[in-house]
Amino acid sequence: MEKTFDEKLAEAKAQVPSISAEKANQMLQQPGGAIFVDPRDAKDIQGTGKIPTALNIRLQDLDEKPVGQLSKELGDLDSKIVTACGMGPMGALAAHSLKRKGYRNVTFIEGGTQGWIDAGYPTH
Repeated sequence: MEKTFDEKLAEAKAQVPSISAEKANQMLQQPGGAIFVDPRDAKDIQGTGKIPTALNIRLQDLDEKPVGQLSKELGDLDSKIVTACGMGPMGALAAHSLKRKGYRNVTFIEGGTQGWIDAGYPTH
């Protein structure tokens, strides 16, 4: 039986650490600090925008693409990767997907892009 969305989300949050918007901003400011990924469909990003430098790689693509294809954008399995969607859940699922593929240094922003905005940081 397929897991429900809530079950998948609980599993993701149990297996991947979250970070605050403040910590994410510190990572963004450091040269080579992290690769940011927004897993939403491009049309969904229009409402809030995305975190500066964030790559838009849809959750479905993160789930389906092999590591060899993802590594062209995300680097090797030791790359620092931070995911963020609009409110947080999809970011957690995206981070979990990457972790299952073998990426070892993945986190998601608690509260997603909205948490980023609420902390006073800009979006594009």
